[in-house]
Amino acid sequence: MKVKSAVFMVFTAAAIMLAAIFNGGASDKDELLGAGYTSENNNLHRIDGPKPDPGGQRSFRLYRSAAPSRETFSKWCSEYGIERVIVMDGTASTRELKFQREGVCEDIQVVYNVNQGLTPVSDGFLEWFDKEVESAKNDKAGLLFRCKTGSHRTGRLAAYYQMKYQGVSLEDALAVMDHKGKMMEFWNMIFVPQVVAIDDYIQGKPCSQTGASCVVMDADFWVPVK
Repeated sequence: MKVKSAVFMVFTAAAIMLAAIFNGGASDKDELLGAGYTSENNNLHRIDGPKPDPGGQRSFRLYRSAAPSRETFSKWCSEYGIERVIVMDGTASTRELKFQREGVCEDIQVVYNVNQGLTPVSDGFLEWFDKEVESAKNDKAGLLFRCKTGSHRTGRLAAYYQMKYQGVSLEDALAVMDHKGKMMEFWNMIFVPQVVAIDDYIQGKPCSQTGASCVVMDADFWVPVK
C-alpha cells in the first residue's frame, strides 16, 4: 500500500489547523472528527465480543476508548462488563485510579499505565498485549484499552487487533482508524506508516517503512515492569 507523502500530509495538516483557527480555534468541530467519533461515553467502541449483558453470563469483550469521565467510568463496570484496562497515555492516576479512590468501579484492574507518546509500538508490547487478550478470553473478562481521545494510540492498537485476530485488511483497518478518530488528517502522517509497519510485522515481512515508523524490536520497550 502506498502511504501519502510527508510533504502532502504536512500541507494538509496546516490547512486543517488554519481552518480550526478561523472557525474559532476549537479542535472539537465536526469537520475534524471521523464520522464514527463520538463524545458519548468518551468515544467508547466495542471491537469484539457480544453486546453488554448486565447480570448475564460472563463473556470476553474488547473495547477501545478515550480517557473516561467519572460518569462513563461508572458504566464500565455497571453496564459494559469491563474488568481490565490498558492505559496508553499514563493518566490512570487522574482517571481510573482516582475514581476508584472515590468508590467507583473498585474491582476494575488497571493492568497497564504507560504514556506511549508517538513512538512506534515494540514487539515486546505487542506480545504482552497478545497475552492479555488470551488471558481475558480464557477468563471471559472484559478488556478495554485507551489513550486520551481514543483515536491515535488507541486506533493503532485497534488496527493491530483487527488485522491479527479478525482478518481485517490493512486498508480497512486504516479506514476504521480514520472513522473513529479525531483530526486524523493531521495525525495520519505519523500513525499510517506505523500501522503499515505493524501489518508487515504481523505477516512476518521486513518493515516497508522508514526506521522511525517500524515496530521497535526490543522485548522490554513499553512492557510493564512486574
